[in-house]
Amino acid sequence: MEAVTNIEEVIFEERDTQIFSIPDVKTKLSTLQNYFFPRLEILLRHTLDIVAEVYNVNPYDRMTFVYCPSHREKAKENTDYGMAHIGVSAKRGKQPLEIFRRDGQPFFHHPTYLTFKVFPSGTIHVELLPFRQGVDDAYVEKISSLVEANSEVLMPLLSSLHIGHKSDVSYCEFLPLHEAISPDEIGTLGIKLVSPMYYFPVDSQRGLSELILSFVLLYALAESFICIGEGQKPELEKMLEQYKEWYISFDDAEELEEEIIEEEDFQPVEIPELDSYSFVRAGKWWAVLARDGWKCLGCGRSPRIHGITLEVDHVVPRSKGGSDDMSNLQSLCKKCNVGKSNKDDTKLFVESDALLYRSINT
Repeated sequence: MEAVTNIEEVIFEERDTQIFSIPDVKTKLSTLQNYFFPRLEILLRHTLDIVAEVYNVNPYDRMTFVYCPSHREKAKENTDYGMAHIGVSAKRGKQPLEIFRRDGQPFFHHPTYLTFKVFPSGTIHVELLPFRQGVDDAYVEKISSLVEANSEVLMPLLSSLHIGHKSDVSYCEFLPLHEAISPDEIGTLGIKLVSPMYYFPVDSQRGLSELILSFVLLYALAESFICIGEGQKPELEKMLEQYKEWYISFDDAEELEEEIIEEEDFQPVEIPELDSYSFVRAGKWWAVLARDGWKCLGCGRSPRIHGITLEVDHVVPRSKGGSDDMSNLQSLCKKCNVGKSNKDDTKLFVESDALLYRSINT
């Protein structure tokens, strides 16, 4: 089966925030990776394809994916950072960078991260972190000078997308961007550029387009910071002009699409009632998905490989007396669940498998 790559099918629902409430850390991190990351990956890959179009670059050659949490099943320790992100940073090279740590040692990994970031409150935003670790003053000064030199074009673009800069030091928000980029504002608590936060539900009709626009613009900065770190000449001025040209054409296309939509006649579509939307507490919801191997028991597709969203279905619908016990719950994708609706009591999982997860239900 082909992987789902259509951004129109990606949605982040309010229910997704329940993942962060799972009490067991290992289960929580595994759930984030199996249920949450696949949709974030679709969003990221879709956005990087636009980056390639806008700037005429191959971001996959340049960048590597970064994840948080980077949980491994057999890890000795499982760290919960209280959020999740997926994004890009430059690939590690064989030669040290022209960036030095505060102790004078050279960097091999780039300290710049550009990510889509999700918080337990049910928000998602784009964040550019120029200095993930402590870097030398000379590198910070080069970044600051680059931003200042391009401020006339850069700042209106950032403003148009409501992208601001801030840090855990409040005064940073009131300084011009190039002044806020200072040796005092390095590390994960230092200077960062952030898009507006969008509360779930977020999909292609609400929030995703704005997030993509922000990511594509901030990619120009990330790429330029990386060039400086590698001793290359950044092309920020050129990339900002490319973005402006693309943004104008994108805006015109959006207006044209709105005019076409207004002229269309819509027919109401009858959607069958889905009993799976009845309340199932968070711990049990994710326990069912884990028991069923993170795949749809109807068609066999999984979120990680095929980009689908899994739902928990009541085998015997609650409207017909079905309970919320694990033995009456099963994992289905949206398509299979719509086909089943509340008129079918087909059980697709093996009863013995449910016994393995009974302890999670208590």
